[in-house]
Amino acid sequence: MKVLVDTHTFLWDLLSDHRSSRRAKQMLKSDEHELYFSLVSLWEFAIKIKTGKLNVLGSSVSYLRDEMENYSMQLLPIRYQHILALETLPAHHSDPFDRLLIAQAITESLPILTHDEKFSLYPVKILW
Repeated sequence: MKVLVDTHTFLWDLLSDHRSSRRAKQMLKSDEHELYFSLVSLWEFAIKIKTGKLNVLGSSVSYLRDEMENYSMQLLPIRYQHILALETLPAHHSDPFDRLLIAQAITESLPILTHDEKFSLYPVKILW
């Protein structure tokens, strides 16, 4: 199954955070799934690293890109179609990064591996 991995899901697994679900851990480690990580999530990480909100990750997104390869994740670029879908989303979620992830999931017909309950307000399949 193809799956879009939410930013916090990847972060929690990297940090062995107790909030990560058993299913999320299994899916991230399994070879059965085709994992996608959005460019918007790397952008979010870059901002949070630069502002000091994610010091635990070091000083560069290049570390995260290397970790993505260790998880066999493919980078999902931001496409024009994603922006068009974003434009039509209802304002249930205020986070711009999450809104773009939702638009990507809808456009690409991908379920999202996320703990964020607000995602369920949109027509996307949530895995957790």
